[in-house]
Amino acid sequence: MTALRTTTAALRTTTAALAFALLTAGSALAGPPLATDDAGTVDVGKVEIELNGSYTHDKEKVDGITTKNSSSDGEVKITTGLYKDLGISLAIPYTFNAREDVDGEISNTDGFGDMTLELKYAFAELGGVNFAIKPSVILPTGKYSNGMSEGRWQFGGTLIATKEFEDGKYALHANLGYEHHSYRTDEARETTRSDFWSGSIAGEAEVMKGLFVVADFGLATAADKATNDLAAYALTGARYEINDYLDVNAGIKVGLTKPEDDLSVLYGLVLKF
Repeated sequence: MTALRTTTAALRTTTAALAFALLTAGSALAGPPLATDDAGTVDVGKVEIELNGSYTHDKEKVDGITTKNSSSDGEVKITTGLYKDLGISLAIPYTFNAREDVDGEISNTDGFGDMTLELKYAFAELGGVNFAIKPSVILPTGKYSNGMSEGRWQFGGTLIATKEFEDGKYALHANLGYEHHSYRTDEARETTRSDFWSGSIAGEAEVMKGLFVVADFGLATAADKATNDLAAYALTGARYEINDYLDVNAGIKVGLTKPEDDLSVLYGLVLKF
Protein backbone atom coordinates (compact mmCIF):
# COMPACT_ATOMS: atom_id res chain seq x y z
CA MET A 1 0.00 0.00 0.00
CA THR A 2 2.90 2.35 0.74
CA ALA A 3 4.30 1.80 -2.77
CA LEU A 4 0.84 2.38 -4.24
CA ARG A 5 0.43 5.64 -2.31
CA THR A 6 3.89 6.74 -3.47
CA THR A 7 3.01 5.93 -7.07
CA THR A 8 -0.32 7.79 -6.87
CA ALA A 9 1.34 10.86 -5.35
CA ALA A 10 4.04 10.81 -8.01
CA LEU A 11 1.43 10.59 -10.78
CA ARG A 12 -0.44 13.56 -9.32
CA THR A 13 2.80 15.55 -9.17
CA THR A 14 3.60 14.80 -12.81
CA THR A 15 0.06 15.61 -13.94
CA ALA A 16 0.19 18.95 -12.14
CA ALA A 17 3.59 19.75 -13.63
CA LEU A 18 2.44 18.89 -17.13
CA ALA A 19 -0.72 20.95 -16.73
CA PHE A 20 1.33 23.95 -15.59
CA ALA A 21 3.67 23.58 -18.56
CA LEU A 22 0.83 23.36 -21.05
CA LEU A 23 -1.22 26.19 -19.62
CA THR A 24 1.55 28.68 -18.85
CA ALA A 25 3.93 27.71 -21.52
CA GLY A 26 8.12 30.24 -31.31
CA SER A 27 9.32 26.69 -31.00
CA ALA A 28 12.77 25.85 -29.62
CA LEU A 29 15.08 23.00 -30.52
CA ALA A 30 16.21 21.89 -27.09
CA GLY A 31 18.08 18.68 -27.85
CA PRO A 32 20.61 16.81 -25.72
CA PRO A 33 21.35 16.42 -22.88
CA LEU A 34 17.61 16.77 -22.17
CA ALA A 35 15.55 13.59 -22.17
CA THR A 36 12.40 15.68 -22.71
CA ASP A 37 11.83 16.59 -26.37
CA ASP A 38 10.76 19.94 -27.79
CA ALA A 39 8.06 20.82 -30.31
CA GLY A 40 10.45 22.15 -32.93
CA THR A 41 11.27 20.44 -36.25
CA VAL A 42 14.31 20.67 -38.50
CA ASP A 43 13.83 22.81 -41.62
CA VAL A 44 13.34 21.13 -44.98
CA GLY A 45 16.73 20.48 -46.61
CA LYS A 46 18.58 20.71 -43.29
CA VAL A 47 20.19 17.79 -41.46
CA GLU A 48 21.24 17.39 -37.83
CA ILE A 49 23.49 14.56 -36.67
CA GLU A 50 23.67 13.86 -32.94
CA LEU A 51 26.62 11.90 -31.56
CA ASN A 52 25.58 10.99 -28.02
CA GLY A 53 27.40 9.03 -25.34
CA SER A 54 26.64 7.94 -21.78
CA TYR A 55 28.00 6.02 -18.84
CA THR A 56 25.41 4.46 -16.52
CA HIS A 57 25.80 2.80 -13.12
CA ASP A 58 23.22 1.03 -10.97
CA LYS A 59 23.37 -1.08 -7.80
CA GLU A 60 20.55 -3.07 -6.20
CA LYS A 61 20.21 -5.56 -3.38
CA VAL A 62 17.20 -7.92 -3.47
CA ASP A 63 16.75 -10.89 -1.11
CA GLY A 64 20.38 -10.63 -0.05
CA ILE A 65 21.70 -10.72 -3.64
CA THR A 66 23.67 -7.66 -4.78
CA THR A 67 23.57 -6.78 -8.46
CA LYS A 68 25.79 -4.10 -10.00
CA ASN A 69 25.26 -2.92 -13.56
CA SER A 70 27.34 -0.50 -15.60
CA SER A 71 27.17 0.41 -19.25
CA SER A 72 29.02 2.60 -21.74
CA ASP A 73 26.75 3.49 -24.65
CA GLY A 74 26.80 5.55 -27.81
CA GLU A 75 24.16 6.68 -30.27
CA VAL A 76 24.02 8.29 -33.68
CA LYS A 77 20.78 10.12 -34.39
CA ILE A 78 20.09 11.63 -37.81
CA THR A 79 17.23 14.13 -38.21
CA THR A 80 15.98 16.00 -41.26
CA GLY A 81 12.94 17.95 -42.38
CA LEU A 82 10.54 16.23 -44.77
CA TYR A 83 8.04 19.04 -45.14
CA LYS A 84 7.05 22.23 -43.34
CA ASP A 85 6.58 21.31 -39.65
CA LEU A 86 7.28 17.63 -40.35
CA GLY A 87 10.57 15.92 -39.53
CA ILE A 88 11.96 12.39 -39.41
CA SER A 89 14.79 10.91 -37.36
CA LEU A 90 16.61 7.59 -37.05
CA ALA A 91 18.55 6.68 -33.89
CA ILE A 92 21.19 3.93 -34.00
CA PRO A 93 22.43 2.85 -30.54
CA TYR A 94 25.59 0.90 -29.75
CA THR A 95 26.64 -0.53 -26.39
CA PHE A 96 30.42 -0.58 -26.04
CA ASN A 97 30.34 -2.54 -22.80
CA ALA A 98 27.47 -3.61 -20.54
CA ARG A 99 28.81 -5.23 -17.36
CA GLU A 100 26.63 -7.12 -14.88
CA ASP A 101 28.03 -8.32 -11.55
CA VAL A 102 25.68 -10.61 -9.60
CA ASP A 103 27.44 -11.44 -6.33
CA GLY A 104 30.79 -11.91 -8.05
CA GLU A 105 29.52 -13.56 -11.24
CA ILE A 106 30.41 -11.13 -14.02
CA SER A 107 29.08 -11.03 -17.57
CA ASN A 108 29.79 -8.56 -20.38
CA THR A 109 27.88 -7.77 -23.57
CA ASP A 110 28.27 -5.28 -26.41
CA GLY A 111 26.83 -4.59 -29.82
CA PHE A 112 24.15 -2.67 -31.70
CA GLY A 113 20.75 -2.22 -30.07
CA ASP A 114 17.31 -1.68 -31.58
CA MET A 115 17.05 1.34 -33.86
CA THR A 116 14.28 3.89 -33.37
CA LEU A 117 12.45 5.64 -36.22
CA GLU A 118 10.45 8.76 -35.33
CA LEU A 119 8.24 11.24 -37.14
CA LYS A 120 7.52 14.61 -35.56
CA TYR A 121 4.69 16.87 -36.69
CA ALA A 122 4.23 20.34 -35.21
CA PHE A 123 0.49 20.62 -35.63
CA ALA A 124 -0.66 23.67 -33.67
CA GLU A 125 0.18 26.85 -31.80
CA LEU A 126 -2.32 27.93 -29.14
CA GLY A 127 -1.79 30.86 -26.84
CA GLY A 128 1.93 30.92 -27.53
CA VAL A 129 2.32 27.20 -26.84
CA ASN A 130 3.63 25.02 -29.69
CA PHE A 131 2.29 21.46 -29.88
CA ALA A 132 3.74 18.46 -31.71
CA ILE A 133 2.99 14.76 -31.96
CA LYS A 134 5.77 12.20 -32.38
CA PRO A 135 4.87 8.61 -33.33
CA SER A 136 7.77 6.16 -33.10
CA VAL A 137 8.70 2.62 -34.10
CA ILE A 138 11.44 0.54 -32.46
CA LEU A 139 12.98 -1.82 -35.02
CA PRO A 140 14.33 -5.19 -33.75
CA THR A 141 17.81 -4.69 -35.24
CA GLY A 142 19.79 -5.65 -32.13
CA LYS A 143 20.99 -9.15 -31.34
CA TYR A 144 18.29 -10.93 -29.34
CA SER A 145 20.55 -13.75 -28.10
CA ASN A 146 22.82 -11.43 -26.10
CA GLY A 147 20.07 -9.23 -24.70
CA MET A 148 20.48 -6.28 -27.08
CA SER A 149 16.92 -6.56 -28.39
CA GLU A 150 13.44 -7.68 -27.35
CA GLY A 151 13.13 -9.33 -30.77
CA ARG A 152 9.85 -7.63 -31.61
CA TRP A 153 8.66 -4.43 -33.29
CA GLN A 154 7.54 -1.88 -30.67
CA PHE A 155 5.32 1.15 -31.15
CA GLY A 156 4.69 4.38 -29.30
CA GLY A 157 3.97 8.07 -29.43
CA THR A 158 4.63 11.32 -27.57
CA LEU A 159 2.61 14.50 -27.20
CA ILE A 160 4.95 17.49 -26.90
CA ALA A 161 4.39 21.09 -25.80
CA THR A 162 6.92 23.95 -25.89
CA LYS A 163 6.66 27.53 -24.68
CA GLU A 164 9.37 30.11 -25.32
CA PHE A 165 9.98 33.29 -23.34
CA GLU A 166 11.95 36.40 -24.31
CA ASP A 167 12.63 35.27 -27.90
CA GLY A 168 13.95 31.88 -26.89
CA LYS A 169 16.18 32.94 -24.01
CA TYR A 170 14.03 30.77 -21.76
CA ALA A 171 11.93 27.77 -22.71
CA LEU A 172 9.72 25.19 -21.07
CA HIS A 173 8.96 21.75 -22.55
CA ALA A 174 6.51 19.03 -21.51
CA ASN A 175 6.08 15.47 -22.81
CA LEU A 176 3.42 12.81 -22.32
CA GLY A 177 4.33 9.47 -23.89
CA TYR A 178 3.14 5.91 -24.39
CA GLU A 179 4.86 2.75 -25.69
CA HIS A 180 3.60 -0.77 -26.26
CA HIS A 181 6.10 -3.64 -26.11
CA SER A 182 5.65 -7.29 -27.02
CA TYR A 183 7.94 -10.16 -26.03
CA ARG A 184 9.02 -13.47 -27.48
CA THR A 185 8.77 -15.68 -24.40
CA ASP A 186 6.03 -16.47 -21.88
CA GLU A 187 8.51 -15.78 -19.06
CA ALA A 188 9.14 -12.24 -20.30
CA ARG A 189 5.42 -11.60 -20.73
CA GLU A 190 4.69 -12.81 -17.19
CA THR A 191 7.35 -10.65 -15.51
CA THR A 192 7.54 -7.57 -17.73
CA ARG A 193 4.90 -4.96 -18.47
CA SER A 194 3.80 -4.37 -22.03
CA ASP A 195 2.35 -0.87 -21.69
CA PHE A 196 4.52 2.05 -20.62
CA TRP A 197 3.41 5.60 -19.80
CA SER A 198 5.77 8.48 -19.22
CA GLY A 199 5.60 12.16 -18.36
CA SER A 200 8.33 14.76 -18.12
CA ILE A 201 8.94 18.48 -17.89
CA ALA A 202 12.12 20.40 -18.70
CA GLY A 203 13.35 23.97 -18.68
CA GLU A 204 16.29 25.76 -20.21
CA ALA A 205 17.80 29.22 -19.84
CA GLU A 206 20.46 31.05 -21.84
CA VAL A 207 22.91 32.36 -19.22
CA MET A 208 25.33 33.82 -21.77
CA LYS A 209 25.41 33.96 -25.55
CA GLY A 210 25.07 30.39 -26.85
CA LEU A 211 25.32 28.76 -23.40
CA PHE A 212 22.14 27.15 -22.03
CA VAL A 213 21.69 25.50 -18.65
CA VAL A 214 18.99 22.84 -18.54
CA ALA A 215 16.97 20.87 -15.99
CA ASP A 216 14.67 17.90 -16.55
CA PHE A 217 12.37 15.79 -14.39
CA GLY A 218 10.42 12.72 -15.47
CA LEU A 219 8.42 9.68 -14.42
CA ALA A 220 7.73 6.45 -16.28
CA THR A 221 6.11 3.07 -15.77
CA ALA A 222 8.59 0.51 -14.43
CA ALA A 223 9.18 -2.58 -16.54
CA ASP A 224 9.06 -5.03 -13.63
CA LYS A 225 5.49 -6.18 -12.89
CA ALA A 226 6.52 -6.94 -9.31
CA THR A 227 6.73 -3.25 -8.38
CA ASN A 228 4.22 -0.41 -8.38
CA ASP A 229 6.97 2.21 -8.07
CA LEU A 230 7.57 4.52 -10.99
CA ALA A 231 10.97 5.08 -12.54
CA ALA A 232 11.73 8.72 -11.71
CA TYR A 233 14.76 10.80 -12.64
CA ALA A 234 16.19 14.30 -12.34
CA LEU A 235 18.66 15.65 -14.87
CA THR A 236 20.77 18.78 -15.07
CA GLY A 237 23.34 19.89 -17.59
CA ALA A 238 24.38 22.45 -20.19
CA ARG A 239 24.43 22.96 -23.94
CA TYR A 240 26.81 25.30 -25.75
CA GLU A 241 26.06 26.43 -29.28
CA ILE A 242 29.58 27.03 -30.59
CA ASN A 243 28.32 28.27 -33.96
CA ASP A 244 25.51 27.64 -36.45
CA TYR A 245 26.95 24.21 -37.26
CA LEU A 246 28.08 22.71 -33.95
CA ASP A 247 26.67 22.26 -30.42
CA VAL A 248 28.29 20.43 -27.51
CA ASN A 249 26.48 19.22 -24.39
CA ALA A 250 26.93 17.38 -21.11
CA GLY A 251 24.71 16.40 -18.20
CA ILE A 252 24.13 14.23 -15.16
CA LYS A 253 20.99 12.13 -14.68
CA VAL A 254 20.15 10.82 -11.20
CA GLY A 255 17.63 8.11 -10.37
CA LEU A 256 15.10 9.18 -7.73
CA THR A 257 13.40 5.80 -7.30
CA LYS A 258 14.60 2.20 -7.27
CA PRO A 259 13.47 1.22 -10.81
CA GLU A 260 15.57 4.03 -12.32
CA ASP A 261 19.35 3.68 -12.79
CA ASP A 262 21.30 5.33 -9.97
CA LEU A 263 23.51 7.59 -12.09
CA SER A 264 24.15 8.41 -15.73
CA VAL A 265 26.76 10.76 -17.16
CA LEU A 266 25.71 12.15 -20.54
CA TYR A 267 27.79 13.88 -23.22
CA GLY A 268 27.66 14.56 -26.93
CA LEU A 269 27.70 16.94 -29.84
CA VAL A 270 25.32 17.97 -32.61
CA LEU A 271 26.42 18.68 -36.19
CA LYS A 272 24.12 20.88 -38.29
CA PHE A 273 24.15 21.05 -42.08
